[in-house]
Amino acid sequence: MITQTSIHANFSVDDLDEAKKFYVDKLGFKLSEKHEGNIVIESESGAKANIYHKEDHVAWDSTVFGIEVENVEKAIDELEHMAIYVEKLPGTDDKGIAHDPEMGDAAWFRDPADNWVCVSNGL
Repeated sequence: MITQTSIHANFSVDDLDEAKKFYVDKLGFKLSEKHEGNIVIESESGAKANIYHKEDHVAWDSTVFGIEVENVEKAIDELEHMAIYVEKLPGTDDKGIAHDPEMGDAAWFRDPADNWVCVSNGL
C-alpha cells in the first residue's frame, strides 16, 4: 500500500477559458493554480482537479468529474438557477436523479467541453 495524502482528478477540455468560467465563476470552485495550458481547481475540502487544454479534446462517454453534496435535489435546483440542467437519463426520476440504496442519489450534467459531471451524495 502507498501512503496517501489526498486525491485529485485530471481531465481535458477544448477551451480553458470556458472551463474556468464554468468551474470557478459558475460552480464556485477556488482557482488554486493557473499555468499555460491548465488550471487547478480546489473544493472546500481541499480536493483538487487539474483541467488541461487539449486541442483534439474528445469528451468521454462517462463521468470525468464528481461533486459530492449533502442534498442532490437541492443541488439540482441551484444548478438550474445558474442555467445548468441535469440530463434525464434512463433510470432517473423526473428531476434526473438516480436513486441507489447502496450508493445514494446522483444526477449528471455536461460542462462546456461536453464532459459528464456527476453531482451526488455518496459514491
